[in-house]
Amino acid sequence: MKFDKRVLSMLLILFFLIISCKKDDITSQNEVYFPKVKAIISQNCLSCHSKTGTWQGRPTALDTDTEIAQVSSSIKASVADPVSPRNKRMPQGGQLSQNDVDIIVKWFNKGGKASD
Repeated sequence: MKFDKRVLSMLLILFFLIISCKKDDITSQNEVYFPKVKAIISQNCLSCHSKTGTWQGRPTALDTDTEIAQVSSSIKASVADPVSPRNKRMPQGGQLSQNDVDIIVKWFNKGGKASD
């Protein structure tokens, strides 16, 4: 059975694309984002969202891993979703870097847990 060189080339390209996609998926599934998220929150959020912060944890305290994981959807929304009357951009008076936003979104998409 003879194959046209173009068909064979296309099949090889498709094969390598599929292999590379699966490798990226495995890498992102194995990556743990929570320690990075916790560091971002520590640097940017705890001045207001801590039981000892200026707002004393209001409306949400982010002091513990459990507290952070419980509000993962709100954290992601406040840094990545479109601003609306119900969704204010955080942190107030500033904005996270795109890299920090991407880390939070990846963490949320992976499950938003302290083990993610």
